Amino acid sequence: MRKSRIFKAYKHPQDIEFLVRCPAIDLKSPAIAFLSNVAVFILKLFAALFTTSKAVFVEALRSFGDLLNSALVYTGSRIALKHEEGFDPFGKAMYLYVFSFAIGLLVLGSLVALGIFQTISALKSSSTILNTSLGIGLVSVALALDILSMVIAYRDEKRFFRERGYGNPLIKYIVFENIYDIVGGLTALATLPLSHVYPVVDVIASLALNAMLVVCMVRIVLESVEILVYRAAPAYDIARAVKIALSNPAVRDVNTVKTFAIEPKKYAMFMDVELAPELSMDEVDQVIEEIKSEIARHVKSFTYIHIEPRKPDRDVHTHKKILELLARRRALRRAF
Repeated sequence: MRKSRIFKAYKHPQDIEFLVRCPAIDLKSPAIAFLSNVAVFILKLFAALFTTSKAVFVEALRSFGDLLNSALVYTGSRIALKHEEGFDPFGKAMYLYVFSFAIGLLVLGSLVALGIFQTISALKSSSTILNTSLGIGLVSVALALDILSMVIAYRDEKRFFRERGYGNPLIKYIVFENIYDIVGGLTALATLPLSHVYPVVDVIASLALNAMLVVCMVRIVLESVEILVYRAAPAYDIARAVKIALSNPAVRDVNTVKTFAIEPKKYAMFMDVELAPELSMDEVDQVIEEIKSEIARHVKSFTYIHIEPRKPDRDVHTHKKILELLARRRALRRAF
């Protein structure tokens, strides 16, 4: 009876290791990005109105989107990075990817559509560029603000990675946003004097800026989806974990393995193993610790590991089915 209770009710006490929370991180870049985008949008809007440049107007549209999205960045960062309580099992970092996904969809769904509409309008009727010097001055000030915002965001991203060990997608968004804003600002600066002589340059620049925006947002959305769909760990890493568990003499079989992403390229793993029934509770505890330690040492992508012991059943080759399934999965991915 005592042995049965061990395998039915045992839960390793150190599996609550995730209750040790990360400290809150005070990031400056979300607030600065929001304030900067307010000023940049106003500057580019006036530049577009005074010059009638389609490329600058597209830049103003992008800056308005950046203004809205920087508000989401600030809100998401405040929710995800404030002090985390022990009853939040994996913390609140998932909010980073929820807000990042929302930002990507908003930009792809609305601003790109507006930009394309404006570009089509420019193709139908190109206008003469006016007040070139004033436009260059306004865009230059906006460009300086974008550079300042990017530098602060880059420093915040480096600090976040140093303290947490993975990148913050919202801060990455600020960095990407400002890089593309800088490229767009430089393009607009080159476009204004050229478009005064060659109006078609303004149209081509508008198309190029929209294409850059699509590439940037698609990348952010795909990275966020990886986390939000709880994507499983790579088949190779799962197979290594199973083989490491089987290498322990006390393990008879591995019943199930479940994994899901909790950070970029970092996964949680839940494994059921069959242990020799003659083991005492202390021995079960020791075996589980050995397995967890070996998996953590050899498979760096697993940052949270839970091992659940079971009594042996009639099927002593369950692990073979798991390894065969993983091998097929790896082969299928290589094929595509």
